[in-house]
Amino acid sequence: MLAVEEVEIMVQSRPSRSMDELVEAASWSGGIKKGRDWDVVEERIGTALPDDYKEMMGRFPSGFFRNAVSFENPIDSRVDLDDFVRNRVQRTIGALGNPDLEYLQSTDCQVFPQSGGLLPWGNDLQGGIFCWRTEPDDPNQWPIAYYSADFLKWFEHDGGVVEIIWEVLAHAGRDNILRRNLDHEQPVFRVPSTYLGGGEWIANAGYR
Repeated sequence: MLAVEEVEIMVQSRPSRSMDELVEAASWSGGIKKGRDWDVVEERIGTALPDDYKEMMGRFPSGFFRNAVSFENPIDSRVDLDDFVRNRVQRTIGALGNPDLEYLQSTDCQVFPQSGGLLPWGNDLQGGIFCWRTEPDDPNQWPIAYYSADFLKWFEHDGGVVEIIWEVLAHAGRDNILRRNLDHEQPVFRVPSTYLGGGEWIANAGYR
């Protein structure tokens, strides 16, 4: 458990929102290009992963929600699995566990693969990191731990990935795990894209 002085907890009973609710909230009608099965990914990472996350990866390719929650999809053929494991998982774990960077200062947290350690799955495009706290043993009960670079502190949410993303899309003002007012951002999902200005985006090569 993260130390009380470093975390605020948002209690959310499980199960979370359905995948159809998330797809509707994100105005998404596309799909993925599946390149590998989950057993390959989980073996490389070293653990089973939550079912809601895996279901979401079956519907959404790499991209970002409301310009606030970004991730890469490890089962999509457009994602290099070696690069994903090395740079998105292991490098982030290394940064979190580096005492010089003070991510875990004044907390009792550890990093994966230590018991209950933090395992990253995404970021907020502004220096923040989304992780699972890998306890209890059932991955479907793992809470979300989010490090905010705005507040230099951790926030914990008892819901799963789908629930916190639905809240980012559907809630107004700062009523989300980021404590960030997103009213100026369209509540949509975008594949990896480049902003052209004037509210216009163009999907990156491979996602058009």
